[in-house]
Amino acid sequence: MGFFDFLKKNKKSDILQNESEPVSTIKHSGKSLNEIYAEKQNLVSTENPDKLFDFIKIYSEHIVRFIGMQMQNNYSPIAAYEKANGEIIGYLYIAEDMSYNLSIEEVISNMEIEFEKRLGENSIKSYVILYHSKFNEDNNHDVADNGNEFKAISIKYKALNLKGFLGLPYFFEEDKITFKGISGFSREQNNRILKTQLTEGKDYFQERVVVEAQITENEIGLKIKKVNNGNLGDMWGGIFGFEKLDTQSGRQLLTENSVFVLSTETIKSNDEVLISEINYESIIFRGVKTIDNKTRTIFPVVKTNYFIEVENKQINEWDNIDNLEAVISGRGRDTFGLTYFATDYAIHKDKYKTNKKLNIELSGVIYVLDISNMHETQTEEGPNFSDDFTMYMPNKEMAEFGCFDFVGKLESFREISVSEDKSVKGYILKVKLITNEDFEDFFTIEMFVNKENMRFENLTIGMKLTGMFQLQGQIKE
Repeated sequence: MGFFDFLKKNKKSDILQNESEPVSTIKHSGKSLNEIYAEKQNLVSTENPDKLFDFIKIYSEHIVRFIGMQMQNNYSPIAAYEKANGEIIGYLYIAEDMSYNLSIEEVISNMEIEFEKRLGENSIKSYVILYHSKFNEDNNHDVADNGNEFKAISIKYKALNLKGFLGLPYFFEEDKITFKGISGFSREQNNRILKTQLTEGKDYFQERVVVEAQITENEIGLKIKKVNNGNLGDMWGGIFGFEKLDTQSGRQLLTENSVFVLSTETIKSNDEVLISEINYESIIFRGVKTIDNKTRTIFPVVKTNYFIEVENKQINEWDNIDNLEAVISGRGRDTFGLTYFATDYAIHKDKYKTNKKLNIELSGVIYVLDISNMHETQTEEGPNFSDDFTMYMPNKEMAEFGCFDFVGKLESFREISVSEDKSVKGYILKVKLITNEDFEDFFTIEMFVNKENMRFENLTIGMKLTGMFQLQGQIKE
């Protein structure tokens, strides 16, 4: 599911009445909205409110659908248009995978260009584009840039003799979003829109535009894919604990470590970057900054001596980090597929691009860990699993970033602390991911798990574990 896709579940919103205007209140999950970008356009509607209402009400279902998407924490823009025969068609941009998408600004611009073309060809009669904005009972319909700027749903509309913006203001209160109603419309008019019932099972986005990433092939046959949505947030959640990282103290801990790492002495460099590190037992915090200091990033590295020969097939370069980071896909031991975050890509970019086969040290950061009971759930119908069954497979949502679901056997473990004050505690686990009778360590890697990310307390050698992890890799030197 991409950033411009939508969730299919839909909760009902309650319409609350007050003395002045209708208010719609829905639950809000409170997640970060920092991914949304800004559009710079202002256009004020001066149309007769009744005439404008008669036009806008034909898009009532999509307005309500957009409110439902916000309730599900989806802030992607949507659009709809009116065909010559009066049929209303929903229009949506979806990302082909999680690694590449367009900014909100680009999506809105592309939508408008396409609809203006269709209006000129008389293939459509009107259109609306819905997005979240800074509108606050004023003329500011700029796209909201961060969580504090989210004030309203803006409706950009155009028909033969109509064009402009409408605002549907809202405000956040604990776990709720309260909608005031479309400015300029009466209480009755707003109720007719906000109380519109959606048809269960109906696809409200009959036309979809798939956002595809650019992929090229270099002289040795390696595919290079442009990625503009690379993000290390989950990796730090794996190190510090997701609940802790979501607190003020957790964010402060990450900030302090970032400043510390990037200010320490350079240990490696080339013509493009400077590398610095802090060592915490078996974990390294590695900092990378460009020579001009314009781009800086830090990430954790789980140290290991385990390596295998990997034949790389594709490099997903993170364009949003000036191509200093990458996720690489290939094949290990000429047998099994791998996708890993290359922790040394900034310093060894040329080696990765000029050599298909490399000895790669592999390790992992576990995001969630539980005890597997697959071998205990035997049925006559099957499938049944033996006591030595192990496996790993790409995570459905995060495969593009090198994340895997797994069932593995715990070979060994040791407790470590990760931070100056020893407050971040976890384990280095040695986990067998592929069972091979002829090769004991065919694919057995070391992974770090924060205690907060474990759904149980006690580890026992030989136990079966399950969960999800981020695979890391770097060239063995």
